Amino acid sequence: MTKKVTELESGKIKISEDVYATIASITALDTKGVHHMSSTFNDGVNTFFRRKTDHEGVKISFNDDGAIVVVLYVSIAYGYRIPDIALRLQERIKTALVNYTEIEVEAVDIVVQDIIFDDFGPECSPSMEE
Repeated sequence: MTKKVTELESGKIKISEDVYATIASITALDTKGVHHMSSTFNDGVNTFFRRKTDHEGVKISFNDDGAIVVVLYVSIAYGYRIPDIALRLQERIKTALVNYTEIEVEAVDIVVQDIIFDDFGPECSPSMEE
């Protein structure tokens, strides 16, 4: 697990990738229109080996300059415009990461893996008889 290290006059601050992932996950789940975080292949492998994490659907990496790159895998609730949700997620997650950790954010990539139709079951679907 890689940690971002910040050098100060009085010592070092190390922030784990898990902290960044948790901030991104909580911010994403608090965004209107996001139904839930989607699993990635690595999440499935971790679950198989009983290493479940609280930040499912978040991938964190760093570029050579130390800036963070976040990839989010989300499922969107039906009825929301996907481009609007993605843009809102990018803005909110970048702001949260900068506010909480003062890290430079290179990119926040959003991968929409599913649309969830909670309120639209077979009994609510539009009629095809028209």
